[in-house]
Amino acid sequence: MSARGVAQFRGVDDLGRDVGTHEEFWLKVKRGAKNADGKPLWYAKGIEYWDAIDADVDGVLGGFGHVSAADARDSIRVLRDVYGATLGARRASGEKATVLDCGAGVGRVTSSFLIEYFDEVDLVEPVGHFLEAARVDEAVTGAGRRDGHRAVGFFKEPLEEFTPEIGRYDVIWIQWCIGHLTDDDLVAFFHRCKEGLKPGGIIVMKENNAKDGFILDLEDSSITRSHEYLLHVIDKAGMRCVEHRVQTGFPKELFTVSMYVIQP
Repeated sequence: MSARGVAQFRGVDDLGRDVGTHEEFWLKVKRGAKNADGKPLWYAKGIEYWDAIDADVDGVLGGFGHVSAADARDSIRVLRDVYGATLGARRASGEKATVLDCGAGVGRVTSSFLIEYFDEVDLVEPVGHFLEAARVDEAVTGAGRRDGHRAVGFFKEPLEEFTPEIGRYDVIWIQWCIGHLTDDDLVAFFHRCKEGLKPGGIIVMKENNAKDGFILDLEDSSITRSHEYLLHVIDKAGMRCVEHRVQTGFPKELFTVSMYVIQP
């Protein structure tokens, strides 16, 4: 907190150099170089990094593909605990349950558990070869599933521009991607997600946590926000975190990973 009681989160880059407060940092990004569309090059640099990464689970998880099972295990627990009853009611009434997988990559989260619990899954991902890999993976698309669960929408679009269909989704799942969004764009995205939810729907955000402030990754053009910083952004969006849990079973050298259940 600043002397005036305003939240201030100070950052360092991954070489340990101070990059200022979060407000100072994002102002530099906003005022910095832009592409032909007027967007900060911050975004283009992130896409450029991921364009060079292999389109497989180990690639999208930075060489830690072996954590995918543990990741899915804890995600399933959260989903069942906070939304299981609603999903059960959907099935009982014959209404389709739908989910949006944000920053979907190669469809790892969809194939590992979302398609098991939802009749329809939409995937949004800005990196073209990741999304194409998801399109042809039957574990993602649901081809041949007896329960009829399917991936139906594949949207190649960055989250800072994507608008969910109004009132379509029970759950909007956002995992390991919002570090690429500026605070203002993340708040705006939360607002659009709110409109995309069905009545009683929820947003689940799963993200790395810095110990304090934020850490700038110079290679992939992203930041890792602290738990307090993420709660600040959620509050700034006019939403509330109704459940917070910490991922278990990950290697000690990785960031702490938190799950946030968010309601408008």
